[in-house]
Amino acid sequence: MATKEQIRKIYALGGELGIKGKGHDDLLHELIYGITGKESVRELNDSEVRAVLSEMYKRKPAATKRKKSDKEPGDNGMATREQQALCWRYCYRLKELDPDPESADVFERLAGAIRKICGTNIIPKTEPFRCVDQENCSKLIEQLKRYVNTAERRAKRQGDMSG
Repeated sequence: MATKEQIRKIYALGGELGIKGKGHDDLLHELIYGITGKESVRELNDSEVRAVLSEMYKRKPAATKRKKSDKEPGDNGMATREQQALCWRYCYRLKELDPDPESADVFERLAGAIRKICGTNIIPKTEPFRCVDQENCSKLIEQLKRYVNTAERRAKRQGDMSG
C-alpha cells in the first residue's frame, strides 16, 4: 500500500504535468494502470510507486521547459493537447494488451509510430509531438486506433482459445 506521502507526490506531479483530472477517469490513472495494471494509487506497492514516479519524472522536463510566452499545442497547426492525450492513451492501451511484458516502453512505441505513420525521423527525447502537425496527428490517431482494435481482437482470441 502506498503511503499518504507517496500518494500526495503522485497527485502533485500529475497536476504539474497536467494529467490529473477529477476522479479515476483521467490520464494520471490511465498512466498508473498502463504501468502497474492497478486502478487505484492506494493499491500501489513501493516498487510500483517508484515505476510510476520514474515515468512521470521522465515527462516532467518537457512540461516544465515551456515558458508562459510559448504557444500552446495546437497553435500554428501543430498537434493539440487533446490529440496528444489520445495518442498516449492508445499507446498505454497497446502496452497493456502486449503479451510480452519486456517489450518496448510506451514512449518508444509512440516514437516508433510517429516515425512510421508521420514519416519523420526527428523525435525529440522529451517532446515527441514537436514535429507533428494536426493533420499527421489525426492519421496517427486513426492508425493507433487500428493497432489497439487488432490487439484487442488478438487478446480476445487468445482468451477464447485458452478458456
